[in-house]
Amino acid sequence: MSNDMSRNHSTHSTSRARTIETGRKFFAYNGAIFGVIFVLLTAIVWPGLTAGFDLGITRSVVNARNGFFNVLAPLLSTIGGTAVVLVLAIVSLGILVWRKQWLQVKILFAALAGDVIIVTAFKRLVSRMRPDQSFWLGSVEDQQSFPSGHSANNTVLWLTLAIIVSTLAKNEIERSWARVFNVVAVLMPFFIGLSRIYVAHHWTTDVLAGWSLGIAWTSLVAWVYFGELAKINAHSQRPARTISSDSAEQTSQA
Repeated sequence: MSNDMSRNHSTHSTSRARTIETGRKFFAYNGAIFGVIFVLLTAIVWPGLTAGFDLGITRSVVNARNGFFNVLAPLLSTIGGTAVVLVLAIVSLGILVWRKQWLQVKILFAALAGDVIIVTAFKRLVSRMRPDQSFWLGSVEDQQSFPSGHSANNTVLWLTLAIIVSTLAKNEIERSWARVFNVVAVLMPFFIGLSRIYVAHHWTTDVLAGWSLGIAWTSLVAWVYFGELAKINAHSQRPARTISSDSAEQTSQA
């Protein structure tokens, strides 16, 4: 009986180790790809090479506005704002603390704090002006446009939460809910980013850069997170191996 339990535990741990390693490789490649995309966008936006492209899209969007989206887009933009993101972050961290998921607390906090630092740094470095005020729906907090903070912040928040929720799912029901949450986590930053173009608070390349930066940074954080999960999983295999060794030794002695 103990041999069967040990064997099952070892098989589960080995399977989990492979899943973690696959995930870690995925995030490494993903982070590299989107990191390069962000760097390339920065390289062409900074000297103003995308000015005509961005202005053309903004004018087209403004000319195509209608009553329904004039209500929906500002609403989505508000949902993706600093205040709402901060509340969601605090609530999420609170739930993780309550559940004593300390690794996940550190990962989520690091993801959000790092995102704020990086976005702020690039906004000040590039110092790109937003579209003209005559295009706006609503008002903006400042004039620094690149990259889109709404797009980056929500990408990091929602994707990091999706990764955490998926890794904490323990049974098929929880995994099903995690898959639903994953879809929401992809759609939220996508539509929030589009809303920023619609209300003309950002150029299109600002939003593309925000998404790219958010995905790249989240991937790096996830790579670190999965590395920690790999260590935990490796540590959990040790008792099973010890039990197997002891059982084998007892059998040989008998």
